Amino acid sequence: MYKTIAAVGLIVVNVGLVSAMSLEEYLAQVEKQSLAYQRNEASAEGSRLVSREADLLTSPVFFASAKYNFDGKMLNPPATSYEDIKTNTYSMGVSQQFSFGLQAKFSYSLNKTEYVGANFNPGVYNEFWDLSPRVELVMPLWANGFGRTVEANKEVVRQQNLANEYSALAQSKNLLTEAEFAYWRLATALERVAIQETALKAGQSIYSFVDNQKRKNLGETADVLQAKALTEANQLQLQQAFNEREAAKRVFNTYLNLSADTAIVNLDPIDYSTLENIAVPSDRPGDRLDLKAAKAQAALAKASSILITERNKPSLDVIGGYALNGRAIEASNAFENAAKTNRDSGYVGVMFQIPLNFKATSDAKAGALRLRDSAEINVQNIAFTQDQDWLTLKEKMSESKITLKLARNMESAQKAKLENGRKKLREGRATTYQVLLFEQDYTTAAASRVQAVRDIVALQTQIKLYQTTPSGEK
Repeated sequence: MYKTIAAVGLIVVNVGLVSAMSLEEYLAQVEKQSLAYQRNEASAEGSRLVSREADLLTSPVFFASAKYNFDGKMLNPPATSYEDIKTNTYSMGVSQQFSFGLQAKFSYSLNKTEYVGANFNPGVYNEFWDLSPRVELVMPLWANGFGRTVEANKEVVRQQNLANEYSALAQSKNLLTEAEFAYWRLATALERVAIQETALKAGQSIYSFVDNQKRKNLGETADVLQAKALTEANQLQLQQAFNEREAAKRVFNTYLNLSADTAIVNLDPIDYSTLENIAVPSDRPGDRLDLKAAKAQAALAKASSILITERNKPSLDVIGGYALNGRAIEASNAFENAAKTNRDSGYVGVMFQIPLNFKATSDAKAGALRLRDSAEINVQNIAFTQDQDWLTLKEKMSESKITLKLARNMESAQKAKLENGRKKLREGRATTYQVLLFEQDYTTAAASRVQAVRDIVALQTQIKLYQTTPSGEK
C-alpha cells in the first residue's frame, strides 16, 4: 500500500557485507536466515498443499487385488469326490464418491477354481474360470442426502488447513514486523549514542573552559563543580545509551540467527523529513491475518456442525447392483461368455438405520450448533477489534507525525539557544549555570526527537499487518 521508509543502513561485518544494509535488505536477510520465519513459511505452504486432500474425497479411486486360496477341510457329510479346492481370485476396478452423494463402484473379478483329485461326472469341469463385471450403487436419501456429508467433509479439510495456513502466515508477518522494529530500534539507539557523545563532548568543553578560568582566578569554584556534575551526568547517560545500543544489536542479530556479538557499523542517517510526511491510508487496506484465520475457523465449525448433524440422522439408502457372469475352461472364453446376458445377476433394495439414543443425538446436534455460533461470534469480535485498532493506529500515527515535527522544531530552537549561550559565556555575558541548563535542554530535545522516531516507526510497522497479499486478496 505505501512504501517503507529505508533511510537507515548498516554493515554486518560477520556476514561479509560491503555496503550499508537498507531495511529491505535486512528483511530479505531475515526471510533467508531466520529459522523461525522458515518454519512458519514451511508450515503455511504445507497446509496450503494438504488442503488439496479435499479434492481426493470425490476423485476416482482405482483398486486391485489378488488372492490365492486353498481349502482341504473335510466336508460334512464326508465326501470323497475331491481332495482339495484351490482358487485364484483377481479383481480390479474404479470407485468414486460423487459430490451429490452417490457412491459407485465398477469392477471386474476373475476367479480360477480347481478341484484337486476330483472324480466328477462327465461334462463337469475339474478346473474353470469365472469372470464377472459388475456395478454397485448406493444413493443416500436421508443422512448425507444430496451429498451434504461429502461436501462438509471437503469443507472441513479445506478450512482446517486454510486456518493453519493463515495462522502460520500471521506468525511470519508478525516476525517480520518485529524484525523491522528491531532494525529501527538499533537505528535510533545508535542515533542516541551519537547525541550523548556530542553532549558529553560539549560538557567536557564547558568544564575545561571554566576550570581554566578558575586556574586564572577568573572564575568561581561553583562553576567548576556545576560543569563537572554535568559531565558526570552526561557520562551516565552515554553509558545508558551504550547499553541500549548493545541490547538493540542483540535483538537485531537474533532475527538473522547471528551471534549476539556480531559487530555492526556504518549507520546511515535517518530521513526525518520523510518520516514526517508518511502517508497513512484513509481506508484500511485489508484484513489482518488473524481475522482471516478466525473466518476459516468459523467455516470449519459450520462444516463440522453439518457433519455431526448428518452423522446422527436416520440413514435411508437405495442400493443396487448388476453383474454379468461367464464361466469357461479357458480365461479368454470366460470373457466371451460374460458378454452374454443369460447368466446375469443383480439386486436392488433399501437400507435403513436410526440411532436409538435420542437424547444423546439431540445433545450432540445442539452442541455442534453452539460451537458454530461461538466461532461466528469470535469472527465478529475480531472484526470489531480490528476496526477499532485501525482507527486508533491512524490517530496515533497522525499524532506521532505532529510530535516528531514539534520535537525537531524544539531541538532547532534549543540548539540556537545553546549556541548563543556558549558565545555569551565566552564573552563573560552569561553564567555557567545558564549554559549548563541550555545543554541539558538541548540534549533532552534531541532525545525527544529520537523517541518520536521510534514511536512513528513502531506504528508504521503495525500498518503492514493490514496490507493486502501480493495477489490483492483481502
